[in-house]
Amino acid sequence: MVWKILFIICAALELVFVPLFLKYSWPKKCWKSFGFKMVCSALFFAAGLCAVQAANNHTPYATMILWGLALGWAGDLFLHLITDKIWVFGIGLFAFLGGHICYIIAFWYAIRNTFPDQSMFTWYEILAVLLIVGLFAAYAVIKKIKAKVYMAIPVALYAITISAMLVKAFRFCIGEIVWGMSDDIVMFFVTVALGAVLFVLSDATLGMILFAGKDKNRPLKIFNIATYFAAQILLAASIFFIRTPVVTPIG
Repeated sequence: MVWKILFIICAALELVFVPLFLKYSWPKKCWKSFGFKMVCSALFFAAGLCAVQAANNHTPYATMILWGLALGWAGDLFLHLITDKIWVFGIGLFAFLGGHICYIIAFWYAIRNTFPDQSMFTWYEILAVLLIVGLFAAYAVIKKIKAKVYMAIPVALYAITISAMLVKAFRFCIGEIVWGMSDDIVMFFVTVALGAVLFVLSDATLGMILFAGKDKNRPLKIFNIATYFAAQILLAASIFFIRTPVVTPIG
């Protein structure tokens, strides 16, 4: 009960510190906003740790979600440092990339628990990823999002990875509806599917802020940050409901 209360406190404190971060990061980031953002990031990681203890969930799923949250914390650290050095931005981008890969593996573990013979990606999942990436590309053209040449490949790789994360999240939730017959279907969708959707929405708006000249659009910035931290808290909360007791090797 204590750990569950601590989880609720961590989630509630996001409602305090995220607005403070938004206040001090406008119109541009500063060291005060950096401090508030790291508090916000520490809170979603702490929420994940509390969920593990509250649910006594030490499964591969929980472990990979924690790694994803930790890499999200690292991504926030590097992306908000007060510097124009591109390699710092690159480290932050690849930290988030690694975080999404951890989430993909976590969802795959959950799928393997119900479907032991499930491969990492099925042909229809690959088609779904390609479709979403195509929609991202069309969205970028419509919104006139232009990344510099040296950022094109990392951004494209990131788009593919987050699309794969979204597809894998829905594959897991839909699979549980059709075959899993779990009592926690609603919470699966609320924490996993909604968490993945919010992450994609956050990154889509971040692309507009960084590459489409929307950095002065305050409502867009608020939406970007609100959906991001909500997504991380929801994914941390999924540890309460998803267990993968059968450890299956990757490959």
